[in-house]
Amino acid sequence: MNKHILLVMRWLKDKDSVSQKELRENSRDNRGAVGGAADAAYYDNYIAAAYWVKEYFLLYPGEDRAQYKKELNK
Repeated sequence: MNKHILLVMRWLKDKDSVSQKELRENSRDNRGAVGGAADAAYYDNYIAAAYWVKEYFLLYPGEDRAQYKKELNK
């Protein structure tokens, strides 16, 4: 499970559940879909963050989106 994508998904579900500091730290040193999602969340761009999360799951088919959703609901 990718902790960076999980944090962005948590932000997408509830923007107030993630601090700006967490988003800033999450956006550092990430590339590709993970970096796109993290940066979009940091810059408060919901549509772009959702796009990059979707791309992440397309690029990494071994990752189970349902498991991420289950983790968010804990």
